[in-house]
Amino acid sequence: MKILIVEDDLDLSCLLADCLKIFGYKTKIASSGAEGVKMALSYLPDLVLLDYNLGDMTGHDVAVAIKNMRKTSEIPFVVLSAYGADPMLAQGFAKFPNCRGSMSKVLSIKDVLKAIHKALPPKEAKAHSHAGH
Repeated sequence: MKILIVEDDLDLSCLLADCLKIFGYKTKIASSGAEGVKMALSYLPDLVLLDYNLGDMTGHDVAVAIKNMRKTSEIPFVVLSAYGADPMLAQGFAKFPNCRGSMSKVLSIKDVLKAIHKALPPKEAKAHSHAGH
């Protein structure tokens, strides 16, 4: 499973990537919104962990761009933000069918893994859905 981390705080994104690799995920890091959009298109991740406040654009802008490109429109994402628990933020992303939730950056890796498992379909289900096609 491939995860794209779009986060302008390099320390946090590297820590997150290192932890996810331990659990068997392949990760790539984009340190800006524009880079995140380009990387989503070339890397085609199974999930995007998306910061809201990026230097060049908002997570909302990135989500719109990803949704509007044919190759990436179905990629699910989870918003990671200092405002992750803000109901207005969650409500703003609720209109995206591929948004799987928002959470605060002040979290444990256990919480991140829980959000990833909730956002991604179980591997067995994915494997069975392709059987016989």
